[in-house]
Amino acid sequence: MKRLPPKDQLTMGIHALHSLLLHAPDRILHVFTKPTETQKRKGALLDLCKEKGIPVSFVSLETLDHMAGSDSHQSFVAHVQGRHFYDVDSFLERIEEESKAIVLMLDQIFDPQNFGSILRTAECLGAAGVVWSKNRGSDLTPVVAKASSGASEWLPLIRISNLAEAVTQFQDDGFKALATTLAPHSQDGFKFSFHQKTLLILGSEGEGIQPLIQKRADSLISLPMQGKIESLNVAQAAAVFLTLYQMQNGK
Repeated sequence: MKRLPPKDQLTMGIHALHSLLLHAPDRILHVFTKPTETQKRKGALLDLCKEKGIPVSFVSLETLDHMAGSDSHQSFVAHVQGRHFYDVDSFLERIEEESKAIVLMLDQIFDPQNFGSILRTAECLGAAGVVWSKNRGSDLTPVVAKASSGASEWLPLIRISNLAEAVTQFQDDGFKALATTLAPHSQDGFKFSFHQKTLLILGSEGEGIQPLIQKRADSLISLPMQGKIESLNVAQAAAVFLTLYQMQNGK
C-alpha cells in the first residue's frame, strides 16, 4: 500500500464522512474502508462516494486501526485535503471587521475526546475559532475529528506554539482574555459581563491553565457548582460559557 496520509489529514467515522459528502465532497481525496460492508447505512456511504467520484480503497481492519490510531472508526477513514491552520495574525485579520467574537483557547487538553467535543460545542454555539498549542495538548487526530462530528472541518483552527504570547496578541487587538479557573478569587461566570470580543481560556480538569497564562488574563471566572461534584467536564464547561456569552452578545 502507498504511504499513508498524515493523521491531521484524516477523519473517521460514519457521521463525519456523511457530513463531508453532503456539504463539502471536494474536501475528500480518498476513502478507505474494509471489504464487504453490507450494512444499509455503510452501503449508502459507498454509493454516495461513487456518485461524487471519490476513490475508495478496500483495506484490512488492521490497516484502518493503524491509520486512525483507534478502533472506533466504524470501518471508514477518509483522507481530506490538508486543513488550513491559521496563525494568530492571519486569524485576527480574518475577523477584523467583526464587532463581536468569542474565541476559545485550549491549554493542556490532552484527551482527544474532550478536544473533539469542545470543537463540536464551539461550532454549534458560534465560536469564531479555537486556538491550541501543538506542544501542550492533543493535536488534531482522527479521534478528535470523529468526536467533533465534523466540526473540525468547518471551524477556523489556530494551531500555534506559544499560548502566552497569543494571549497578548489577542489583547492588543481588543480582546479581553478570561481564564476559567476555580481559584477563590474567580468571578461568578453566571453574573459576569462578557466583553463583545472575548478570548475564553480553558484548561484540563487535571492540569488546569498554566500560571503564566492565568497571570496574563484580564479576569478569572468560574462556574459555581450547586451539587456535590466539584467541577464540570471541560467540554461541558465550554458549552455553558459559550451560552452565557451568546445570551449577552449573540445576534
